[in-house]
Amino acid sequence: MPDGYPMPLPIPRNAEEITPDWLSAALGWTVSDCTAQRIGHNESFTGGSLIRLELVSSALDSPATIIAKLSARRPAFRKALAEANRREVGFYTSCVTGRDLPLPRCYYADFEKTSGQSIALLEDFPKARTADFVEGCSLEDAKTVITAMARIHAGYWGATATENSWLPEFDFAQCWAAYPAQLARILPQKALPDWFCRLGDHLAVQPELFARLQGAGPQTCIHRDLQLDNVLFTPQGAVVLDWQFTGHGNGGSDLGYFLISSLTPAQRRAGERDLIRHYHQELLGQGVRSYSLQECQKSYVISVLGKMFLTVIATVLFDNSSEQKRAWRRADLERLLAFCVDYDVTPELLKTHG
Repeated sequence: MPDGYPMPLPIPRNAEEITPDWLSAALGWTVSDCTAQRIGHNESFTGGSLIRLELVSSALDSPATIIAKLSARRPAFRKALAEANRREVGFYTSCVTGRDLPLPRCYYADFEKTSGQSIALLEDFPKARTADFVEGCSLEDAKTVITAMARIHAGYWGATATENSWLPEFDFAQCWAAYPAQLARILPQKALPDWFCRLGDHLAVQPELFARLQGAGPQTCIHRDLQLDNVLFTPQGAVVLDWQFTGHGNGGSDLGYFLISSLTPAQRRAGERDLIRHYHQELLGQGVRSYSLQECQKSYVISVLGKMFLTVIATVLFDNSSEQKRAWRRADLERLLAFCVDYDVTPELLKTHG
């Protein structure tokens, strides 16, 4: 919880518990009334929800609306995502303040360790648009996201690690063992290629490869789940949201993760060379030095490990019950497999990069 509060506030579990009195205490100015509206009909993959709050306040600098991000109602999801919720609250309360970066302003955030419950009151962007993940990202939008990503990476470039990107908040080996059966339940028509199973088996018995390969090279603050659903497109550019998996790592891992996840294979193949160069040039323009285009391209390929890690984890542990979410999982897996084929990602390739 941010400094300046004499005692912890209870963390609301739903919109009904976000009262004017609670908001006044959390925000530090008087809110006389508020109206809550749910954003989206389904819960997120992690079971949380977003609430748009319309505020009535006499404070001169009070925004007309803010977004409340609530943790999952279901205890099992909250327990599974407790570490992620803690990371996001830590990011918003300690890393965003005072930085002119394409991130939402955080008015208040808190996390409760025992329950895993969390809340973040964030800046609203009512004029922003989103893009559909299943349909895929246009090259123009991808360039906009990469510009924002490079600004964020440059802003933290060379910073001392406060969060290790690969702390074992999830057990990959355990999830990989359950992955084929869970995938068969979610996408019964989708068979896993033998070569992909061999790659997963290799990573399951050597989980340290995630840390060693993705932790190589210049370090910065990375998102670790940078995909189209976690971005807003505003008139001023892209804004990056949802920092639950944030950590310290190689910036190229975010670049690859985004292009693998959010572009169709055809779009990625058509634009990735120019987009990698654009990312590198943006870093240089922000003052980053001693990071070659060759290093950037190498970390781009190795970024597939981060994509595979969260694809497996999300399939096994997260909510994939709706048809919309299953379509998301299908597109995500097909894009991951296509990238692995394009770059011949095998245990042998990983050894050459190690």
